[in-house]
Amino acid sequence: MNPPDLPGDAQRHQLPRRTIRYWQIQNLLTALVVLAVLAVVLYLWTNLFDWVRILLIAGVAVGTVIGLLVVPPLRYRRFWYAISETEIDIEEGLLVITRTVVPMNRVQHLRMEHGFIADRFALANLHIHTGAGVVSMNGLARDEADRVRERVSELAHLSDDL
Repeated sequence: MNPPDLPGDAQRHQLPRRTIRYWQIQNLLTALVVLAVLAVVLYLWTNLFDWVRILLIAGVAVGTVIGLLVVPPLRYRRFWYAISETEIDIEEGLLVITRTVVPMNRVQHLRMEHGFIADRFALANLHIHTGAGVVSMNGLARDEADRVRERVSELAHLSDDL
């Protein structure tokens, strides 16, 4: 039995396809940091058995391959969002699928961010702050993030003091 439709179900939006490459590069940079830390630990820990070293390196290598080739496309396929007059509806996840519905009257403020990697792909991350916490939409096209931010600000009656 399917769950009942929510107001945002008719207007589901997905992320741009280039978001997959963006996430892959983020995961690659994280893997490089982990590999650097592992290299230092293995260099300093001289009494470690060779088979333990090989297992650690193999584990990081397998994790890197999964993080680059498997996780981003699956994450991309599971993410969608919808905005209605009364709520923001977001679904995401890999093994555990999370659907978050944020009522417009609970939105306190919005924060949009983009770093040097996101700039390369013209992407941005939008963070929706409520009294209960933060809901993030990562990997939106920059112009779409601006439109979503403006639309949510308008519907949530947030003032722009700039």
